[in-house]
Amino acid sequence: MRIDEMTTEDFRRAVMNNATVILPLGATEAHGPHLPLGTDTFQPEHIAEEVAKISDNVLIAPVMPYGQHSSTKNMAGTIGISFDTLRAFVTDVLNSLADGGVKRMVVISGHAGTSHICAIMEACRAVVMKRDVRIAFFSDYDIASKKIEIGNDGHGGMVETSRIMDIRPDLVRDPRPVGRYKSHGYLVLRDGSACFPEGMAGDTRDSSPEFGKEINDYVVKAVSEIIRKDLS
Repeated sequence: MRIDEMTTEDFRRAVMNNATVILPLGATEAHGPHLPLGTDTFQPEHIAEEVAKISDNVLIAPVMPYGQHSSTKNMAGTIGISFDTLRAFVTDVLNSLADGGVKRMVVISGHAGTSHICAIMEACRAVVMKRDVRIAFFSDYDIASKKIEIGNDGHGGMVETSRIMDIRPDLVRDPRPVGRYKSHGYLVLRDGSACFPEGMAGDTRDSSPEFGKEINDYVVKAVSEIIRKDLS
């Protein structure tokens, strides 16, 4: 159940029954010419909704659609926030849930940028250190990669394209591009988008909604198992 659709009394009863709250964290970020800017938001939100359908007493907090970016920062359509802003936001939300009596939380990030992940991890760790709560944190992209590993596939590639074809097929455009990640070694770049000449990485020509559903179903089951085993 979505928290923003509940009444105060609904929420109170769920928390008293030891509810687990999932906080989906997304991003508004360029994903090549074929995928929507909300790709990293649609994926964790979908996973949260599907997990709530098959798990007992799982609540979904409103999704956060902004993240911290480096390699796509200067690409058209990317809307980013700073490391400190993201860390403070996640810390405040988790503390607020704890203030409301929530003891079990799952933070799922659809964006897997290094600094983005570090900011969220710092927030989760700070709350766990001070509050009587259990928090699980991961990127759903990392879980998906355990199901299938495709060489040279990455940002906006076959995996993400297939997943969005399953979740929001109306938003996937033709033609399906092929992109590459261009390494610059140890050079510190002013503009990280130089690593993605085509704005994405991977071969999306064989993407399909069937493959996307297979991956999404795998992630849903994995997250449900995390809740059952790690947060009980």
